[in-house]
Amino acid sequence: MAQVQVACDKCGGKLVPDAAYCERCGERTHRARRLVRLAIRVELLFLLMVIGLVVAFAWIYSVQK
Repeated sequence: MAQVQVACDKCGGKLVPDAAYCERCGERTHRARRLVRLAIRVELLFLLMVIGLVVAFAWIYSVQK
């Protein structure tokens, strides 16, 4: 389990529990960075699945001609 970040890495300001950004300087918290990385991975996986489906349908269409 990840520890809760209590201070900003950039300015040292105190963070609100479960904050995504520092209220003082606007820097992302560790939690926000983790969530962004997860969202990027999900989007890439979705994009690869869509590309795979397009290639598969194109191949099936070309084989049936």
